[in-house]
Amino acid sequence: MTSETGSQKSRAEKPSRVWILAGLLVAAVGFAIMTVAGARSGVNETATAREDSIPYVETASVESAGRTYDVSAPGRLQARDSLSLVGEVSGKVTALNPALEVGGRIAKGETILKIDDGDFRADLARARAQLSTAKARLQQAEAEKNRQQRLSEIGASPEKAAEQALAAYEDAQAAVQQAEAQLVVAQRTLNKAVITAPFDAIVTSESVAPGTFVAPGQPLATLISAGAGEIQAGLPAEDIAAVRAAMRAAEDGRLPVRAVPNGSSLGSKTLDGYLAEFSPVIDQGSRTATVIAVFPDAFIPENEGEVFTDDFMDIVVQGVSETPVWSLPKGAVRQDSYIWVIDEDEQARRVSVDPIDQSDDAILVHAPDLTGDERVMTTVLSEEIEGMRVHVMESGS
Repeated sequence: MTSETGSQKSRAEKPSRVWILAGLLVAAVGFAIMTVAGARSGVNETATAREDSIPYVETASVESAGRTYDVSAPGRLQARDSLSLVGEVSGKVTALNPALEVGGRIAKGETILKIDDGDFRADLARARAQLSTAKARLQQAEAEKNRQQRLSEIGASPEKAAEQALAAYEDAQAAVQQAEAQLVVAQRTLNKAVITAPFDAIVTSESVAPGTFVAPGQPLATLISAGAGEIQAGLPAEDIAAVRAAMRAAEDGRLPVRAVPNGSSLGSKTLDGYLAEFSPVIDQGSRTATVIAVFPDAFIPENEGEVFTDDFMDIVVQGVSETPVWSLPKGAVRQDSYIWVIDEDEQARRVSVDPIDQSDDAILVHAPDLTGDERVMTTVLSEEIEGMRVHVMESGS
């Protein structure tokens, strides 16, 4: 009984151990499968995270802008001619031009004012009389000189008398010359009693009235030309060559130019003119070359109230570039004058540019490293480095 019972127990314990071992094996296999699956999932998640970290950017194409572009420079509009009138002779003012007031217009050759010329006319008459007397004495001295020379030749008069007659004749000649000079001075003094306008003028200031006494050197009025004005403006080095090339290409050597009101202008009218010349002197403060632009109709009556002397304006002239000019969107050009070109493999490449002009939405640049086939990044990223990967957004996405 005892041996049979033990034998039965031994047979019962063997199957249970087998099942336990089988369960452990299954559990181990399941754990291994889960571990491998989890590792693969982690790799996929890491790859996805890295892919999502690459930024999406917008791009634009590089466009050719030809070789002409607007060159602009600030300046100040001045009258082409100006004159400060001062008294040249003493006397009382007897007549004034009614237009001799601020803003008044006086035509070229018109009388501006007259000074009492009674004394000057008397001086002129005296000078004429003195000249007549001097000429008469010269005739007498010449006749005496000739007489004494003839007498000396025949021995009827001493040689010394002929020499004295010659000296008297030369003195008479000098007296005539002196009298002629005094006549010229008297005539010029009389002419100074009447002041006329040397050009079509606008009165900008006046300080004289009828009946007042005028002294030499006393300021009377200030006039500016009633037509032409000019602006002197400084061109930086990068614009000088373009403007010179445009001047050479102009048919008559006069390059058209416009004067445009800017944010500091009081006037409101755009003026048309021509670029006259380059000044040979460089502005040492700004290191710019000075150009002079002339505007023939700046101060004509039709522009009154719209154009002012000493007003700030910009001159705008079309320059001609010797190298290609590219047009880029404003958002593509970074502050330090460079852009990001996106290559075919979606990597960013930094390219330096030289901005030369800009409009509301585009910037014109010189860039020797551009060919015109590139696309530039217009999106601004918080971090931008050479060779970085980007995703280019499709148009409309």
